[in-house]
Amino acid sequence: MKIFTYWFIAIVIGLLFFRKETFSFNTDFDLRRKILLGASLLIVACNAYVYSNSTFDGGRPLDIASVLVFTVGNGIAETFMFYFFFVMGEKLAGMITKNAWVLFFAGLLLFMIYSGFIHGLFWLDLLPEHVNQASPLKPLFMPTQILIATSWALSFFWYRDLPSVFVLHGLVDLTMAMNVKFSLFM
Repeated sequence: MKIFTYWFIAIVIGLLFFRKETFSFNTDFDLRRKILLGASLLIVACNAYVYSNSTFDGGRPLDIASVLVFTVGNGIAETFMFYFFFVMGEKLAGMITKNAWVLFFAGLLLFMIYSGFIHGLFWLDLLPEHVNQASPLKPLFMPTQILIATSWALSFFWYRDLPSVFVLHGLVDLTMAMNVKFSLFM
């Protein structure tokens, strides 16, 4: 129930603050954006490899309904929350400077602080044990997460692109749900 409550709050926040970005897709696909999207897909693929080789499922059966609901639900809801904090960082920094890179890094900083907070204090308590501490790929997990956050922050900062990140985040969540094998409905 906690997950569905979190998603409800996140979607309400998202629709209040990101209605325009959610329902209108920026169709400007210049070279920089194509490279960014390509790099983002590559980073998500690397994350899938690292994650798949750094976790275990504890012998739990695969719950396809949970995989599908989690992939879509969390991909949308948590993206809204990440960007809510990103925009807060931009606005706070905007009170003292107009430097675009300072605004970006302030947004990225709050995005990453929120991400660490929600994963450390919420998701780790709700999900079953799944991290293989002995995996040789485990040291690559955090650098991969930082690359994911940076590419998604740039996508939003430059293009206000929510739909692409909904899909990218959904792919990350699909990887997680397929490897951890938990149920949302039990």
